[in-house]
Amino acid sequence: MNNDHAPSPEDNQTTATRENQAKNETPSAGGNVREAFEELSKSLQNVLKTGGREVRRSLDEAIPKTREDVAKGIHDIAYAIAYTVAFSNALASEITPDNIKDGFREGAQSGQSAAEKILRQRREKAEREARETPPADEATATVWT
Repeated sequence: MNNDHAPSPEDNQTTATRENQAKNETPSAGGNVREAFEELSKSLQNVLKTGGREVRRSLDEAIPKTREDVAKGIHDIAYAIAYTVAFSNALASEITPDNIKDGFREGAQSGQSAAEKILRQRREKAEREARETPPADEATATVWT
C-alpha cells in the first residue's frame, strides 16, 4: 500500500493554480507588480508635490503675518520708550528745582559746544592733510628717483 503515485497532469495544474492563488499571482503577475510599483511611485510623487505646495502655501501665509507681528512689536516698543521719556521729562520738569534745571541746560549746551569743536577740528585736519598730500603719481615718482 504505497501512497506514492505519480501525479497526473490534472493534479499538476490544480496544484500550480492553488500556489498562484495563494501568492495572489497569476502567470502574468510580473506586469501587475510593475504596474503596482509605478502606481505607488506616482502616488508618492503626488503626495510630495501636494505636501510641498501645502508647506509653501502655509509659509506664504505665515511670513506676512510674522512680519506684521514683528512690526507691531517694534511699534509698541518705540511707543513705550517715547511715552516713558516724555512722561519722565514732563514730570521731572515740574518737580525739579530751578538750579538743577539750569545745570542740565548749561551742561547740555557745553556738551554740544565741545562736540562741535571736536568735529570742526577733525574737518580742518582732514582738509590740511588733503592739501599737503601730493597726488599719487608724484609720490610714486619721488620714491623711484
